[in-house]
Amino acid sequence: MHRPRSYAFLATLIAAAPITALAQQADIPVIGLGNLAHAVESLDKTVPFYRDVLGLPVNGARDPLSQKPQPLDADMSRFTATQGASFRGATFRIPGVNFGWELTEFTGTPRTAGRFEIQDPGSATLALMVRDIDKVFARVKEADVTVVTSGGAPVNPTGNPNSKLREVVLRDPDGFFVELQQPDPLPANAPAQGDILGGSVQISIDDTEKSVQFYRAALGFNARPSGQWATNDTVLKLIGLQGAQWRITHGAIPAQTADFALIEYKGVPRTKRLMSPADPGSPAFTMVVRDLDAAVAQWKAAGGTVVSTGGAPVKRAGGAGNVFVRDVNGFTWELYTRPAPPAK
Repeated sequence: MHRPRSYAFLATLIAAAPITALAQQADIPVIGLGNLAHAVESLDKTVPFYRDVLGLPVNGARDPLSQKPQPLDADMSRFTATQGASFRGATFRIPGVNFGWELTEFTGTPRTAGRFEIQDPGSATLALMVRDIDKVFARVKEADVTVVTSGGAPVNPTGNPNSKLREVVLRDPDGFFVELQQPDPLPANAPAQGDILGGSVQISIDDTEKSVQFYRAALGFNARPSGQWATNDTVLKLIGLQGAQWRITHGAIPAQTADFALIEYKGVPRTKRLMSPADPGSPAFTMVVRDLDAAVAQWKAAGGTVVSTGGAPVKRAGGAGNVFVRDVNGFTWELYTRPAPPAK
């Protein structure tokens, strides 16, 4: 009997396929990953969701809610394309992966809250692997979190009542999507403690061929073969979306281990939203690049655009610099360089 397979399970099968569409022999600009991030309406509302409800560990010993917003100087205002803004943020560790999670709060500047649907190009989902979904979901229910999954509870995608594989999709206080996945069995290299075991990034895209071509040209993205168009009732229940079909392309940036799932939908309305870095709900991914000017030139040649004011990177002393750019799906990325180490 055919058993329905989950969104994550189908994605895992595709991710395990051998890479056949390798990056072209162009310079690879990325030398490290930073964080998946999104702007928030208020850190006071959103930090407790990730820290206390989901159990993500905060970076550092200091309570991120104890800090006061700091006015952005002229350089940071140009970088973030804001005027008169103050800023504070919070970062979290995601065990088992080489990227983190970041929340950014801008105040004192115009902001427009955006609410993506999961199928909208430029939407993103933070997929978190959890040790015990019942334990985490009990906190979700107590916190009155918005559950996207139809029925309001995790689903068992296998059709086997003895399987512990379950998944659920949530919205955080700003409407950002989070998928909790309890694998069965747990990975052999799972951390010994903590609720979160790992994570990955899902980006909804407008067109698979166009997106793969762009990411390959702009980032050297190694894309695995794209999946076929698919649909099933279990996944539709998981993502709370009726009538949709999807296809998934997995890949990675060379020398980086983070898995990126590019998901194209059809059969449902989709809206491409262009949000500013300060807009609550606006997602972004940060990356360290070797040469900022060369990376921006490569990005623009591939068909991307620059978001930062003036259309150019902001440079600072010691070789540090930042720029916000936008890809062909409307998704925002931060490219940055670190300051050079002091001479000995």
